[in-house]
Amino acid sequence: MPSDRTLRKFIRQWRRRYPHPVDWIDNRANKQCRRSEAAWLAHYEGADALKRRDVAALIDWKAGGQPDLKDALMGGITGPAASGHARRCIRKALATASPMLALDFLLEDRAGIPGWGPAMASAVLCACRPDAYAAGDPRRLRSLAALDLCRPCAEGEFLREDWLPYLRACRRLSEVCGVSLRGVAQALWAGADHAPNLPTAAPPGRRQTKP
Repeated sequence: MPSDRTLRKFIRQWRRRYPHPVDWIDNRANKQCRRSEAAWLAHYEGADALKRRDVAALIDWKAGGQPDLKDALMGGITGPAASGHARRCIRKALATASPMLALDFLLEDRAGIPGWGPAMASAVLCACRPDAYAAGDPRRLRSLAALDLCRPCAEGEFLREDWLPYLRACRRLSEVCGVSLRGVAQALWAGADHAPNLPTAAPPGRRQTKP
C-alpha cells in the first residue's frame, strides 16, 4: 500500500485533471469545469427530496454519452406512477444515516427504482449528501484497486457489495489527504485509465482526448 505522502500526492495531482478523460484545453479550463459542476451540484446539497426534473438532470450527468444507459435510468422515473415511486424512494434514502440502507432504497433489485444500480444510486446520494457519500463506479474502483485500498467484487463492475468498502476507502483518502469526498472521487475518476501504474504524477500535455 502506498504511503500517506504518496496518496496525498496522487489525489492532489489527479484531482486537478478532472474531468479527464473528457476533452479539455488546459488546467485553467479544467478548473473552470470543476467550478461549474460544483455550482450546479450546490442546488442538490442538503435536499430531502428531489423533483423529477432534478433527477433527470442527475441522470444526464451520470449517463452522458451513453444513450442506452440513459434510457434505462430514465425508465425508472417516466410516468406518474414511476415518478411517484422514485420520489418516495429518494426521500427515504436521504432520510437515513445508514449508507447501506440509503443505497438499498434506490436499487432496482431491492424494490427501489427500476433500472437503477449502485452507480446511479450513489450519484444521487453524493449530490445531496456530499459530506457523507462519494459517487461510485467501475472507473473509481479501478483506481482504488491500483492503490491497494479496495478490491472490486467483479472486474469492470460496481456492485452493491462494493459500496461499503468503496466508501470506507474514499473516506480514508479524504482524511489522509485533506480533500473533500467529492475531490477524492474526482481524482479516482481522472486517474483510472492509468491503472495499474498508480500512483503517479499527472502526465504533461496541453490536450487529452477520450480513450
